[in-house]
Amino acid sequence: MQASETSTGAVHDVEAMGRAIAKTGAIFVVDAITGLGTMPLDIDGWGLDVVIGGSQKAFMVPPGLAFLSVSPKAWKLAETCNLPHFYFNLKKEKKSGDAGESSWTPATAMILALGEALLYVKQIGMADLVKNAQMLAQATRAAAAKLGLEIFSAASPGSSVTAITAPAGLDSGVIVKEFRNRFGSIIANGQGSMKGQIFRIAHLGYFDFADLFAMIACLEIILNANGHPVQYDANGHPVQYGTGLAAAQEVYAQAAVKSLK
Repeated sequence: MQASETSTGAVHDVEAMGRAIAKTGAIFVVDAITGLGTMPLDIDGWGLDVVIGGSQKAFMVPPGLAFLSVSPKAWKLAETCNLPHFYFNLKKEKKSGDAGESSWTPATAMILALGEALLYVKQIGMADLVKNAQMLAQATRAAAAKLGLEIFSAASPGSSVTAITAPAGLDSGVIVKEFRNRFGSIIANGQGSMKGQIFRIAHLGYFDFADLFAMIACLEIILNANGHPVQYDANGHPVQYGTGLAAAQEVYAQAAVKSLK
């Protein structure tokens, strides 16, 4: 299963599933490429047998590296597995890794880049990296609500990315293009059947509140320019910008006060 599903902005209850599966003979494989660094994941405590990560999300370096953890329960199955494989052979990788080597020519530059990113993660702490993504997601949801927009996965919203439903009558692709053409900013459209219906704002890695404030301010301008004012006064005229931005600022301010205490 996926820990965090980015095409819809949904998060899954990894802990509950892990604890249930741990009581069986099955192994629990988690695609945590966008989950690592954006949500709590207690690999040993929750019984997560195989957890897969990637370099290009919360770890903030280009795509090209994948890494995974393997539990003793999963290694036991690997001992008796006789499926034909050559390049993707975990037993071979473990043997090489135990000797301080790689089975094949490694992506040295990527590993060095990941090393630098991990120094940054260690400096701020993994818990705070997760907390940052969660607060950004919370602030984005608060801003969207003030702007009269709906969160697509409102029942189980994730913190790696927030998927927002476009206003009625406005193709989300227009919002995506406006961000790029007006402000040089990149957000994502919906995928598959949701293309044109939702747009997605990420909260991964180096992305911070200063970035989010700019994104929300840009979104307000884009909505107004395309016939969807933030708010109307009693005479039916659009009122001052900042409705959604103020909601995001409030989340930040409250978090800042708590951190000072």
